[in-house]
Amino acid sequence: MPSSETLPMIRKSFFIFPVLAAVFCFSMFYRVTNAVIAPDLVRDFNLDAEGLGVLGSAFFYAFALFQIPIGILLDRVGPRRVIAFFTLVGAAGAFCFAAAGNYHTAFVGRVLLGIGMASALMGSLKVFVIRYSPRRFATLSGTIIAIGTVGTLAATSPLAYLNTLIGWRLTLFLCGIITAVLAVLLFWVLRDDADKGSTSVMHASDPLHQTGLIRSARMILGSLSFWQISSLAFFRYGTFIALQGVWFGPYLMSVRGYTPVTAGNILTMLSIGMAISSPIAGHLADRVFRTTKSVLLLGLSCYVVCLFLLTGIVPLEGTLAFCVLFMFLGFFNGFGMLGYAHIKELFPLSMSGSVITAVNFFLMAGGAVFIQVIGVIIALATHCGGGSDQIESYPYHLAFFVCFIGMLASLIFYSFSKSKR
Repeated sequence: MPSSETLPMIRKSFFIFPVLAAVFCFSMFYRVTNAVIAPDLVRDFNLDAEGLGVLGSAFFYAFALFQIPIGILLDRVGPRRVIAFFTLVGAAGAFCFAAAGNYHTAFVGRVLLGIGMASALMGSLKVFVIRYSPRRFATLSGTIIAIGTVGTLAATSPLAYLNTLIGWRLTLFLCGIITAVLAVLLFWVLRDDADKGSTSVMHASDPLHQTGLIRSARMILGSLSFWQISSLAFFRYGTFIALQGVWFGPYLMSVRGYTPVTAGNILTMLSIGMAISSPIAGHLADRVFRTTKSVLLLGLSCYVVCLFLLTGIVPLEGTLAFCVLFMFLGFFNGFGMLGYAHIKELFPLSMSGSVITAVNFFLMAGGAVFIQVIGVIIALATHCGGGSDQIESYPYHLAFFVCFIGMLASLIFYSFSKSKR
C-alpha cells in the first residue's frame, strides 16, 4: 500500500501525460494558425505571397535551430526544467504576435513561438524514454501525436469561428495565457528525479555512458541511416506542414473560392486523418508487424500518391473530393512519426534525446524551407503568368508538383536504410 509520502507523487504522475499532451497540442496549434488567418495577416501587415511565406517559416526556422541545443539540455539537465522554461517563452511569443503593430514585431512573435514550442514533443519523447519500456515507445509517441492533432483541429474551423467573433489577436492572447498556465503545471507535475532518470535507467555496461558531446555528434553524423531518416523527415513534414500550415488555406479560398469557414472545415480533414493514423501506425509497428521501417514505407508511399493527386494532372473537383483527399493526406502522413522510433532503435539510450532532436532539426527545417520555397514558387509563377494579382491554380499546382518530386526522392533514399526490426 502506498505511503502518505508517495501518494502525492502518484497523483502528480497521473497528470504527466495529459499536461505534456496539452503543451504539444498548443505547439501544433501555433504551427498552423497562419493558414486560416492568412487573409487577416495579409491585410494587417500588407503582405504578398512571399512575405506571408517568410512570416510562416519564421516559426519553423527558430524551432529547428533550437532542436540541437534542446536535445543536449534534455540529456544533461532533464525534461522538467527544459520544457517548462521553453513553454513560458512560447507564451511570451503568443503575446508578442497578438500585440504586433507591424510586420517586424509579428515576425519576432513567431520566432519566440518557434523557440518556445521547440521542446514540446522532444521533451515528451525524452520522458517516454526514461519512464517506459522501449517496446511501448512507438505506441506512446503515436498516441501523443494523435492527441496533438487536436491542436491542428483547433486551428481550422474553431479558429475561423473565433476570428469572426473576437478577432485573431484576442484569440492568440488568450492562447498565450493558457500556454503560460501549462508551463507552471508541467513544472509541478514532473519530478526532479525524472530529470536525472536518463542515467539511472541505463545499463552500467553502456559504452557511451560517459560519452562526450563530440563523440556523440560524430556517431550521429557519421551514420548513413541518420541522414536517410532525416531527409525523409525533412521532405515528409516539410511538404505537409507547409501546405497545412500556410498554403492550403489561400489555395482553397483564392483558387477554389471557398469561404474561410468552409476552407477551415476542409482543412480539418487533415487533422482528423492524422489523429486516426498515428496510434494505428504505432500499434502496427509495435504489436502487429513488429517492424518500424516496413510500416513507415507503406504509409508514406501512399502519402506520395496523395501528393501526386494534388498536382492537377488528375482533375479534382468538388468539396467531397477535397475532404476525402485531405483526410488521406493526413492519415498517411501520420505514419511518418515512426521515424522517431526507427532512429531511436539505432542508437544507445544515453543518446536518445540528442539523436531524436537531431532528426527533429531536419524535420522542422523542412517546414521552414518548404513554406518559403512554395511562397517563392507561387510568386514567381504568378508574375511570369502576367503579373496579375489574381492568383490562379497553375502556381499552386507547380508548387504541389515540387512537393511530390521531393517526397518521392527522399522515400527512395530512405528505403535503403538499415533497421533492427
